[in-house]
Amino acid sequence: MNDALPITVEEVVAMGRFRGAFGRLTSEDREAIASAMERTDIADLARRHLQELSGGQRQRVFVSQGLAQNHDILLLDEPMTGIDLLTAKAIDDVIHNERDRGCTVIITTHDLSEAGVADHVLLLAGRVVAFGTPGQVLTSENLAGAYGSALLHAEEGRALIDDAAHTPVSGRHSHRERVIYTELSQSDQHGDTHSR
Repeated sequence: MNDALPITVEEVVAMGRFRGAFGRLTSEDREAIASAMERTDIADLARRHLQELSGGQRQRVFVSQGLAQNHDILLLDEPMTGIDLLTAKAIDDVIHNERDRGCTVIITTHDLSEAGVADHVLLLAGRVVAFGTPGQVLTSENLAGAYGSALLHAEEGRALIDDAAHTPVSGRHSHRERVIYTELSQSDQHGDTHSR
């Protein structure tokens, strides 16, 4: 969505209840929209324009749009990328609440620590590398298959993934350290994998 569009938060969330060019929102639609904004803690932003919001607030708006839909499956594209801790907690709470109510939540992510807490993981690299539980998928062999052996380095029971696009550079933002557990070390059943 173009952030420069003069559209309010409530209008963006209402798109989740779209009823065609001439369809009017029902009271049920309005309740779903209000509930979705409450659940992501953006009800107080309803009249603000999208371009006035921070990145984390915008992310909550888009998650709210998905929540407003009548759904059994919630698809979220990198919902935790580039957000503050408060927003991450709000979105994480929504994901767990949706799952607890029986909704299937599908998330795309490059963050291996997020993948590590999923019920199931599909590791892709232009093809399916592996599918299964995090323990079955996030192994050094599968990660090397996805990232390439040149990017994967094993050190003292850890797998380090070098990603030039995420290497800290002076004057730019820095990424938080990400940890997953792999099977690299027999003696350390909980070896850390860091992705920068």
